Amino acid sequence: MKNTCESDQAIRSVYSIQRNLDLITAGLLLTGQVTISRLIVEPGGLALSVGGPLTGIARMEGKFGNKTLSLFIDIGDILLGILLLTDQINVSGVFLGNGRFRINMTGPIFGIPKHEYTLPDIEKVYTQFRWIVTDYLNVDSKWFITN
Repeated sequence: MKNTCESDQAIRSVYSIQRNLDLITAGLLLTGQVTISRLIVEPGGLALSVGGPLTGIARMEGKFGNKTLSLFIDIGDILLGILLLTDQINVSGVFLGNGRFRINMTGPIFGIPKHEYTLPDIEKVYTQFRWIVTDYLNVDSKWFITN
Protein backbone atom coordinates (compact mmCIF):
# COMPACT_ATOMS: atom_id res chain seq x y z
CA MET A 1 0.00 0.00 0.00
CA LYS A 2 1.37 3.38 -0.93
CA ASN A 3 1.72 6.06 1.70
CA THR A 4 -0.54 9.12 1.73
CA CYS A 5 2.02 11.40 0.08
CA GLU A 6 2.48 9.04 -2.88
CA SER A 7 -1.28 8.62 -3.15
CA ASP A 8 -1.83 12.41 -3.16
CA GLN A 9 0.86 12.77 -5.83
CA ALA A 10 -0.85 10.11 -7.95
CA ILE A 11 -4.25 11.82 -7.59
CA ARG A 12 -2.66 15.13 -8.65
CA SER A 13 -1.25 13.33 -11.69
CA VAL A 14 -4.69 11.98 -12.59
CA TYR A 15 -6.17 15.47 -12.18
CA SER A 16 -3.40 16.87 -14.40
CA ILE A 17 -4.21 14.34 -17.13
CA GLN A 18 -7.92 15.23 -16.88
CA ARG A 19 -7.15 18.94 -17.09
CA ASN A 20 -4.92 18.42 -20.12
CA LEU A 21 -7.74 16.51 -21.86
CA ASP A 22 -10.07 19.42 -21.13
CA LEU A 23 -7.60 21.97 -22.52
CA ILE A 24 -6.90 19.93 -25.66
CA THR A 25 -10.63 19.48 -26.29
CA ALA A 26 -11.22 23.21 -25.75
CA GLY A 27 -8.48 23.95 -28.29
CA LEU A 28 -10.06 21.58 -30.80
CA LEU A 29 -13.45 23.25 -30.29
CA LEU A 30 -12.09 26.79 -30.58
CA THR A 31 -10.14 26.00 -33.76
CA GLY A 32 -13.10 24.30 -35.42
CA GLN A 33 -11.55 20.83 -35.53
CA VAL A 34 -14.49 19.34 -33.63
CA THR A 35 -18.05 20.52 -33.13
CA ILE A 36 -21.13 19.56 -31.16
CA SER A 37 -22.46 16.30 -32.55
CA ARG A 38 -24.90 14.93 -29.95
CA LEU A 39 -26.89 15.83 -26.88
CA ILE A 40 -27.13 12.98 -24.40
CA VAL A 41 -29.86 12.91 -21.75
CA GLU A 42 -28.67 11.16 -18.59
CA PRO A 43 -30.44 10.62 -15.28
CA GLY A 44 -30.25 13.99 -13.54
CA GLY A 45 -28.62 15.95 -16.32
CA LEU A 46 -27.17 16.30 -19.79
CA ALA A 47 -23.95 15.53 -21.58
CA LEU A 48 -22.69 16.70 -24.95
CA SER A 49 -20.59 14.86 -27.50
CA VAL A 50 -18.25 16.53 -29.94
CA GLY A 51 -16.64 15.16 -33.04
CA GLY A 52 -15.34 16.17 -36.43
CA PRO A 53 -13.15 15.04 -39.29
CA LEU A 54 -10.35 14.51 -36.79
CA THR A 55 -12.47 11.89 -35.01
CA GLY A 56 -13.93 10.32 -38.15
CA ILE A 57 -17.22 12.23 -38.11
CA ALA A 58 -18.40 14.85 -40.59
CA ARG A 59 -18.35 18.34 -39.08
CA MET A 60 -21.82 19.65 -38.29
CA GLU A 61 -22.89 22.53 -40.55
CA GLY A 62 -26.13 24.43 -41.12
CA LYS A 63 -28.61 22.48 -43.22
CA PHE A 64 -28.35 23.26 -46.96
CA GLY A 65 -25.38 25.54 -46.25
CA ASN A 66 -27.43 27.88 -44.05
CA LYS A 67 -24.85 30.29 -42.66
CA THR A 68 -27.08 31.44 -39.79
CA LEU A 69 -27.40 27.90 -38.44
CA SER A 70 -23.66 27.35 -38.91
CA LEU A 71 -23.03 30.54 -36.91
CA PHE A 72 -25.20 29.22 -34.03
CA ILE A 73 -23.27 25.93 -34.08
CA ASP A 74 -19.96 27.86 -33.99
CA ILE A 75 -21.20 29.99 -31.07
CA GLY A 76 -22.14 26.79 -29.22
CA ASP A 77 -18.64 25.41 -29.86
CA ILE A 78 -17.06 28.61 -28.52
CA LEU A 79 -19.24 28.49 -25.39
CA LEU A 80 -18.28 24.84 -24.79
CA GLY A 81 -14.61 25.73 -25.24
CA ILE A 82 -14.93 28.53 -22.68
CA LEU A 83 -16.73 26.21 -20.23
CA LEU A 84 -13.87 23.70 -20.58
CA LEU A 85 -11.20 26.38 -20.14
CA THR A 86 -12.88 27.72 -17.00
CA ASP A 87 -13.29 24.19 -15.58
CA GLN A 88 -17.11 24.43 -15.50
CA ILE A 89 -17.40 21.20 -17.51
CA ASN A 90 -14.96 18.36 -18.11
CA VAL A 91 -14.31 15.61 -20.59
CA SER A 92 -16.16 12.65 -19.12
CA GLY A 93 -15.32 9.95 -21.62
CA VAL A 94 -15.05 8.81 -25.18
CA PHE A 95 -17.69 7.00 -27.21
CA LEU A 96 -16.05 4.61 -29.68
CA GLY A 97 -17.78 3.62 -32.88
CA ASN A 98 -16.86 1.84 -36.07
CA GLY A 99 -13.99 3.94 -37.48
CA ARG A 100 -14.85 7.00 -35.39
CA PHE A 101 -15.13 8.34 -31.88
CA ARG A 102 -16.81 11.17 -30.00
CA ILE A 103 -15.61 13.05 -26.94
CA ASN A 104 -18.25 13.35 -24.20
CA MET A 105 -18.41 16.32 -21.84
CA THR A 106 -20.56 17.21 -18.86
CA GLY A 107 -20.43 18.97 -15.53
CA PRO A 108 -22.41 20.62 -12.76
CA ILE A 109 -23.68 23.30 -15.14
CA PHE A 110 -25.52 20.47 -16.98
CA GLY A 111 -26.70 18.76 -13.77
CA ILE A 112 -23.99 16.08 -13.51
CA PRO A 113 -21.55 16.37 -10.57
CA LYS A 114 -17.80 16.62 -11.17
CA HIS A 115 -15.81 13.40 -11.12
CA GLU A 116 -14.02 12.42 -7.94
CA TYR A 117 -10.40 11.43 -8.56
CA THR A 118 -9.62 8.10 -6.93
CA LEU A 119 -7.02 5.42 -7.44
CA PRO A 120 -8.65 2.07 -6.67
CA ASP A 121 -6.88 0.13 -9.43
CA ILE A 122 -4.73 2.79 -11.09
CA GLU A 123 -1.63 0.59 -11.40
CA LYS A 124 -3.61 -2.26 -13.00
CA VAL A 125 -5.36 0.13 -15.39
CA TYR A 126 -2.06 1.81 -16.31
CA THR A 127 -0.39 -1.54 -16.96
CA GLN A 128 -3.27 -2.68 -19.19
CA PHE A 129 -3.32 0.65 -21.02
CA ARG A 130 0.44 0.48 -21.64
CA TRP A 131 0.12 -3.10 -22.90
CA ILE A 132 -2.72 -2.26 -25.30
CA VAL A 133 -1.04 0.87 -26.65
CA THR A 134 2.37 -0.71 -27.15
CA ASP A 135 1.05 -3.95 -28.65
CA TYR A 136 -1.83 -2.75 -30.81
CA LEU A 137 -0.88 0.82 -31.70
CA ASN A 138 2.86 0.20 -32.11
CA VAL A 139 3.91 2.90 -29.64
CA ASP A 140 7.40 2.45 -28.21
CA SER A 141 7.22 1.59 -24.50
CA LYS A 142 9.98 4.13 -23.70
CA TRP A 143 7.26 6.80 -23.83
CA PHE A 144 5.73 5.35 -20.67
CA ILE A 145 6.97 6.03 -17.17
CA THR A 146 8.07 2.80 -15.51
CA ASN A 147 8.85 2.02 -11.89
